[in-house]
Amino acid sequence: MSRPIFPQPSEVIEAHARIREWVRETPILTLKGPGARPMVLKLECLQRSGSFKLRGALNKLLSLEREERKRGVITASGGNHGLGVAWAGWLLGVPVQVVVPASAPRVKRDLLAGANAELTLVEGGYPAADALAREKAERSGLTYVHAYDDADVIVGQGTVVAELIEQEPRVGTVVVSVGGGGLAAGASLAADGRRVVGVEPEGIPTLHSALAAGEPITLDRIDSIAADSLGAGRVGDIGFPVCRDRLDRVELIDDAALIEARQWLWDHVRVVAEHGAVAGLAALMQGRFDDDPGPIGLIICGANTDPGDLVEREDLALTPEIAGVPSTSVSGPPEPRGAGLAARRTVFANSDNVFRALDDADPPDASEDG
Repeated sequence: MSRPIFPQPSEVIEAHARIREWVRETPILTLKGPGARPMVLKLECLQRSGSFKLRGALNKLLSLEREERKRGVITASGGNHGLGVAWAGWLLGVPVQVVVPASAPRVKRDLLAGANAELTLVEGGYPAADALAREKAERSGLTYVHAYDDADVIVGQGTVVAELIEQEPRVGTVVVSVGGGGLAAGASLAADGRRVVGVEPEGIPTLHSALAAGEPITLDRIDSIAADSLGAGRVGDIGFPVCRDRLDRVELIDDAALIEARQWLWDHVRVVAEHGAVAGLAALMQGRFDDDPGPIGLIICGANTDPGDLVEREDLALTPEIAGVPSTSVSGPPEPRGAGLAARRTVFANSDNVFRALDDADPPDASEDG
């Protein structure tokens, strides 16, 4: 029997069971945030590969037939999605190709260069990379894995919220960053009646504009410090109706708020995150969820960033301490392969990253269908 065109809540539960053995159960941190608002941070930035994207990639690859896995997969990405697919391919023994736009941030290109994938660098931005990846997929018989406009990917991303609810059932509102809408759609499917709010940069109002227009539209311009992770420019056709029907609303936040939230997360929790990953925290710091059911569950969804612009704050002692939150550093892996990565090791949670895995272990066997 063929699957429904649009993903269903039951599929998130199935995906959660399917990928559980391959992903890290990322920790939560319950605390009172800015404005004394009770919040639960879901530290998905500590996920293997550095972001939630591994979840959708694993679910997609585990959903393929044996012969499809054997031939391999291809995707277009200059960042977290490519890393997620590369990780999933390594874990399952599936060959992976990634077409990388030359415009991708250096830190993410460097990480991809050391990952378990065959890379093709293409001049231009994501549209050029996407076009080439689709062409190569058709020509070679590889399965194309879309970053967010794929039902299997969407329900895989939703497992991060299913996991959050298992860890802290009292969460009343779930807040997620929005790029192409895959995480927002998955979160709304997994929320089990809880309110779900999306947050995106004012300079990339992808889902906000689509909801206003009643259909996905392509933005004329992408302008935000979070463009490397939230710069899809068009919400997915599969995820859009899910978001339209299930999402409570979308909040817009400016870049200054993203910068402040990222710094706050480092100053108070010693967690390194991407600008796009702290969109929900930025909105909370501005009081956007004061009237929403709490506690507020915030998905801190990615850490593949250069932490060099995070600074030690001399005035930190003047800010209120947060009870029960230790001041701990994020440790990193041993020196990875590839030049220029040593200074960025703090983006990892611990040493079970792709570089150490490739050096020290053989890939595990790909099971039947997960």
